[in-house]
Amino acid sequence: MSERERQAGTFVQGLLIEKQCDYDSFYHLTFLLRNSILLPVFSSASRMGGSQGKPGVQLQVGRNYHLLLLIRPRQLKYRRPEESAGAGASKPGLAALALRQIARDARGVSGERIILQHHPVAGRIIDPDWEWERHRYILIETAIGRAVLNRKATEDDLKGRGGELTVGGFLEWELWRSELLALLDHPGTWPGQGTERRAGG
Repeated sequence: MSERERQAGTFVQGLLIEKQCDYDSFYHLTFLLRNSILLPVFSSASRMGGSQGKPGVQLQVGRNYHLLLLIRPRQLKYRRPEESAGAGASKPGLAALALRQIARDARGVSGERIILQHHPVAGRIIDPDWEWERHRYILIETAIGRAVLNRKATEDDLKGRGGELTVGGFLEWELWRSELLALLDHPGTWPGQGTERRAGG
């Protein structure tokens, strides 16, 4: 990791509490963040090939990780810095989605439970042209930590306003999904712990 990336700030950190795999190709991950936030993350096994291998194989339930998340927004909106004063304070930066699940107890009796999954829906631009692994992203600060958006896809979604993106601008989108782009290997402390652990360790 370059010095620029090390100085990029605090990214999303979470405890992996659930991992499900579909056809050894797609992973559905659930991370527990601070303040009891449950974050669902999608991951493609093939995307994380090469030196890092398959993330679903690497990740272990019960461990803390620093995550580089790629936000896949829809209905994206942009406000320039002068337009976004107080933006973030007036709207919550997280949206909760009620997910219904069927749970079975030790006797095999089924019952329905409802859990709230959380999704970031807004972020302030930290760097409009951030580079990672020779790809260009927009680095944003969200309610759960720093994450990225695909630069070209964002420009396409904004239909001609891509050139306006600047530090301090504010992006908002409808609830969609977060993808695991990479695991970040730098120290961090999980709330409630007094010692530092390396991501994934």
